[in-house]
Amino acid sequence: MAEYPYVIVGGGMAADAAIRGIRRRDASGPIAVFTREPFPPYQKPPLSKKLWLDLPTESLWLSQWQRQAGVDLRLNTPVVAIDPVAHTLTDRRGDQTRYGKLLIATGGEPRRTFGESPAIFYVGTYLDHLRLWRRLNGETRQILVVGGGFIGAEMSAVLASRGHQVTWAFPQSGPLADRFPDPVVTHLTAVYTSHGVTLIAGQRVTDIVDTNEGVEARLETGGIVRAELAVVGIGWTYATDWLSQAGLQCQRGVLVDAFLRTSQPDIFAAGDIAEQNGHPLMPHEDHAVTQGYLAGQNLVGPLTAYEHQPFFYSDMFHLGYEAVGTIDSRLDTVIDWVVPGEEGVIYYLQDRRVVGIVNWNVWDGIPAARKILQYAGPIDPGDLPGRIRNR
Repeated sequence: MAEYPYVIVGGGMAADAAIRGIRRRDASGPIAVFTREPFPPYQKPPLSKKLWLDLPTESLWLSQWQRQAGVDLRLNTPVVAIDPVAHTLTDRRGDQTRYGKLLIATGGEPRRTFGESPAIFYVGTYLDHLRLWRRLNGETRQILVVGGGFIGAEMSAVLASRGHQVTWAFPQSGPLADRFPDPVVTHLTAVYTSHGVTLIAGQRVTDIVDTNEGVEARLETGGIVRAELAVVGIGWTYATDWLSQAGLQCQRGVLVDAFLRTSQPDIFAAGDIAEQNGHPLMPHEDHAVTQGYLAGQNLVGPLTAYEHQPFFYSDMFHLGYEAVGTIDSRLDTVIDWVVPGEEGVIYYLQDRRVVGIVNWNVWDGIPAARKILQYAGPIDPGDLPGRIRNR
């Protein structure tokens, strides 16, 4: 039986960062990485952004650690069982591996609500995007994008930018209306429509079926939308049943303490699947990388608490933003425009305290935003304009 002092289950950005964290404190201890994907670790954010525009594919790969001695990468090798008492895991082939410390960094899978079909594309991995790219085959297509979150917004934008005829259906009253105040939603509506995107707002897709011409989507109001293919981004699921069977406490994800330890000794979790102190799961790069790096260090020791406040970002046509904290359109907001709709800062307030900030086409302002969020007292909304600016 193979034996490693450090084993990582999962091959994403959190896993890559964890390897760097381990190497920060242990330069030579052997590491095994088990991943269900056929590819080594890669960047996920560009998949629904620049990869479709101008980013070379080779820029995706997080390959720097692969050249390091002592890292055994097991591609196409998902782990199916863990024995915390024996400190062993079993992979799909039935092979067992003994670990000293184990990190769960398996991330999530796209929610596949509408079943499997050659004309339905759930875009969560590089393989998913590669399959879609091959289907498009350089031709202009009629595409239905389903889902009102980050994936839906970004994929609608990049596919329209590539000349496809895009219809975007989502349950919110406008683009990202659950996150942004009305003036921003109104501007986004104008931007998407100016790029030829047909918006179907306030409509939930209840089913998608194959037709001879492509797909037919049924709306909850009874309407029907036809397209050649559908791109679906309606959230994530997290495989925790096999972890629960190993005795790890799970809710939506795997429960961890401040040091990213699970309920079983010598087993840690990080990234999208790690659920800490009742906070919602956060499938974003900064969280995965920062938490994964710390988890790697904690596998070696000494333990350090995870106290980072992660930010997230997105791009839609010429618009982009970086955000930190609670971003919810039901909160009170203060919009500090430099150029209305095009550049500014959105502050989210609860009980006169700033709880979230969006830097809208304003860059490198997250450190300043975090300082504002750290202030615990009430704030006069009139004091906010001008606090964060492009430099």
